[in-house]
Amino acid sequence: MELTLDPKMRDAALNVCEEMIAHMKTCEFAKTKTYKKHCTTGHAKDPNIKFDAVNGVVDINVPLKKAISTFMTYGASVNEKSPKQVLESTIFMKMFFYAESDKANFDKLLKEEEFEDIAFALVSGTRSPAPMIVQHRLICGYGSIKKIDGKVYMCAKNLECPALAGYVTGNLINSTIILEDVAGKTRVTQFQLCDPSGNIPGWVYNTALDARNDILLLLKGFLEGEIKPEF
Repeated sequence: MELTLDPKMRDAALNVCEEMIAHMKTCEFAKTKTYKKHCTTGHAKDPNIKFDAVNGVVDINVPLKKAISTFMTYGASVNEKSPKQVLESTIFMKMFFYAESDKANFDKLLKEEEFEDIAFALVSGTRSPAPMIVQHRLICGYGSIKKIDGKVYMCAKNLECPALAGYVTGNLINSTIILEDVAGKTRVTQFQLCDPSGNIPGWVYNTALDARNDILLLLKGFLEGEIKPEF
């Protein structure tokens, strides 16, 4: 699936990180717990939305630039050539860039080089665990990758996009990934809030939210060598 971007939206995309950070501060966070040994997770509530957000934190024993490069390599572009472990939850994901400079800076990021702010859009298909009952979800978003106070943020919010057969289009309210150096290791934090649309009851969706942290644990496993990518 392709997206056609309006270059006039680039400035708005570059401001998305600040918007999403401000939005997180308006949410009420619940107590955290340990998920699958290595992840600290908890839910958060936007009073205007019936669906919870999930907040997860994982520490990875690799330098920050390496973690950023690997996360973007496996997580920002998903297709039939991606590891089988990634394809278990994501059918496809593709990033688009508002300007050539954004693509050039993204390439620098992948090479573990210094980069400047990046404006992007993305489209992804999230796999349903029971597609005969619940359809796969299509998510489109736009936002930015930038450094703020020594941390690297990748933030996105909803972007209107064409429907795709076999998918229900969800509404991406806040997707924020934060990568930061902590004593030579990398701490990865995610905040994900989405309205899946369709007929999914809020309590069913909220019950399954913790599994959204599996992608953080997979990244940790890949980087620390505990999990081998399967192709």
